[in-house]
Amino acid sequence: MKLIPLLTAIVFFLWSCTGNNNGAGTAKTFCDTACNNDSFHFNGNHKWKPFVAISVKNCVADSLIWGNNHLEADRKMHMANLLGKQVRLNKSDINCFIKEADYAWLSFNDCLTGRGYLMKLPYEKKEDIQKMSSALNAFDKKFVVPDDLRAYADYSTIYVVDVNTNKTEQMSFKEELKINFDKVHEVIDSINVSHQRIYVLLNKNGQKVPMEKNINL
Repeated sequence: MKLIPLLTAIVFFLWSCTGNNNGAGTAKTFCDTACNNDSFHFNGNHKWKPFVAISVKNCVADSLIWGNNHLEADRKMHMANLLGKQVRLNKSDINCFIKEADYAWLSFNDCLTGRGYLMKLPYEKKEDIQKMSSALNAFDKKFVVPDDLRAYADYSTIYVVDVNTNKTEQMSFKEELKINFDKVHEVIDSINVSHQRIYVLLNKNGQKVPMEKNINL
């Protein structure tokens, strides 16, 4: 008679580990700790000592600061205001490429959603920030992107940029796709980009649809 309660307990345990795991593939992919309060700091090699730093408060990215010794004052923005939402960062899923004392490319994925972000941060205040909240960063194992390239998308096009030259190539999806970039793999299964080619595998109507284009970066 004790067998039925035991089986019930086993079924409940399995359900709690599988059926109740709605966040699979998002937060667990990009967070190896529940909370990170360490700041992030990246330094360039130029003689003006360019840097990019992110402070963290209560586990959330707080302030973004970047500058160099040639500027009268550092540039600073509140991360939530810049992105329109709060994000959590993991040290394994953030990097920064600093091009001399001209600009920096900051890439990261939000721990909570897995969403990719990309920013171009010019050091001169007369130049505007570029931000993309639909980055296809290589932190995601299904997105193959070389270290000197960055990839991002909108609803109809994928873009690839060379961080050294700022040259950009693009490939059209030939239609407007309904993409939720918090759940990007529902539509964009994977990508593989290089200086010579853009390859994308889309999920469309239950089928895998490949698209590719030769480029020159």
